[in-house]
Amino acid sequence: MRLVLVLFVFLLPVKGWGVSPDIFLHASRESGIPVELLLAISHVESRFNPHALNLSGRSVFPSSRVEAERMLQRSGDNVDVGLMQVNWGVWGRKLGVSKLDLLDSNLNVFLGAKILSHYVRARNDWWQGVGFYHSSTPERQREYVERVWRSYSRILSRVRGRFSQD
Repeated sequence: MRLVLVLFVFLLPVKGWGVSPDIFLHASRESGIPVELLLAISHVESRFNPHALNLSGRSVFPSSRVEAERMLQRSGDNVDVGLMQVNWGVWGRKLGVSKLDLLDSNLNVFLGAKILSHYVRARNDWWQGVGFYHSSTPERQREYVERVWRSYSRILSRVRGRFSQD
C-alpha cells in the first residue's frame, strides 16, 4: 500500500515525461535502495526529466530524446545523463554502456541504483553513500545530501499525510 501511495502522490511528474513509475520500484527491489531515496535523488538530479544532461558542469534540459542524442554525440566524456544523472565518464565504460544507452530510463534508474548501492556498501552508511554518489569532495557531498534529504523528507511527509487521511 505504501508504494502505491508513493507512486500516486509523488510520481505524477514522472508520468508526464512518459516514464513508468515501475522503473523506480524495480530498481529498488533489485538494489535494496528504498524507492523513496531513489525518487529523491532523481528529483534532485533531473527533476524527473529523462532527457536531462549535465555537460561539463552545465545543466541542460533537451525537449526530446532526439535533441538529447544530438547533444551527447557532440559532448565530451564529462557528461551526466538522464533521470539519475549517471556520469558516463566515470561509469560508462566500467558498466559497458554508451552515452546514448543512458537515455533509456529503465537502464538509467537501474544503473543509478546500482551505483548508489555500491557507495552505500563501501561507506556502510546511507547518507555518506548518497554524498559519494554525487561527489568525492566533502563540501559538495554535504550540500548534495542536504538537497536530497529535503526531497526525501517531502516524499515521506506526503506519504505519511496520505496514510493519516485513510
